[in-house]
Amino acid sequence: MRIRPTDENGNVLPVLHTGEMFSGALAVASLVESRLELYAGDWWENSSWGNEVLRMLQEGRMTQADSQALSTYLTAYVRETPGVQDVTDVRFSVEGHRFGWSCTVLTEYGKAGIEFEV
Repeated sequence: MRIRPTDENGNVLPVLHTGEMFSGALAVASLVESRLELYAGDWWENSSWGNEVLRMLQEGRMTQADSQALSTYLTAYVRETPGVQDVTDVRFSVEGHRFGWSCTVLTEYGKAGIEFEV
């Protein structure tokens, strides 16, 4: 798998040759991160694309059960990403109004760490 690199704002960077593109586990991790940053309704061409995290958070105050459900949802969502074979070492935390989630994705190319916060 090859994917174009992005900057810290998620903008796709130009490449002069294919050697500058992300490949292997880094490419899969980049794809996972892009999918996590796309919320349902954000993509104008297909509003059904994206994750449901914001909708889930709007439904009420975050309890421990809600946190576990959100973590389970994110784990399943990441597993659907092309190139991801498994998701391990899942951790989540709630600090004030922030929900943090991290994991390790296993790919055919190796492992990659993922961190997500909303």
